[in-house]
Amino acid sequence: MDTEPKPTTGLSLTDSGGREMLQSSLSDYVAFLRKQPAVCGTPEQQETLIKHVAQGHELIKLVAAERLKITRQLDKQKHDWMEIEKEMTAPILAAMQPLKDAVEHYNRELLRVREHQQAEAARQTALTEPGQTTWLMPDVALVAKPKGVHMKWTFNIVDPNQVPNGYWIIDEGAIKADIANGVRDIPGVRIYEEAITTFRR
Repeated sequence: MDTEPKPTTGLSLTDSGGREMLQSSLSDYVAFLRKQPAVCGTPEQQETLIKHVAQGHELIKLVAAERLKITRQLDKQKHDWMEIEKEMTAPILAAMQPLKDAVEHYNRELLRVREHQQAEAARQTALTEPGQTTWLMPDVALVAKPKGVHMKWTFNIVDPNQVPNGYWIIDEGAIKADIANGVRDIPGVRIYEEAITTFRR
């Protein structure tokens, strides 16, 4: 079996040419892995393969660490600016709120009138027999929807007991938490042990 390459570089992505040299080292390791037989039939082979995979994980951590050297400061600057942004925009949002509330109130009232008109029109249509003249019941034009308002179907639950089973979501987080706390029998759930291999050198 080939000898392992030395994957550690000590190079930084911020150094001139550092990224290219780090990429070259990673590519060498990928080429090395691709030459290894993916065969695991003995304890020795298992130990060797685990060692190779563990080394790959270390390289992945190395790349992440190099990225953090660059992005950690940027993340702090972003967080600081977001706090400043909140301070700067909070007065604008507070000043706009009464105007938004007034528009929302106006829109709700107009839509209430429109809904009443639609219900009345439907009632009149139901009372009118087919082919009968409706000159005594003139059509009333519906109030137009307020500018900037679009209608969207939505919902709220009025009686959870009547909601069909297909709309319920299994709370996997609660199941995992109970299993972690020792529960081994939940109706409708198969609880079993799963083998997880840890790749460590």
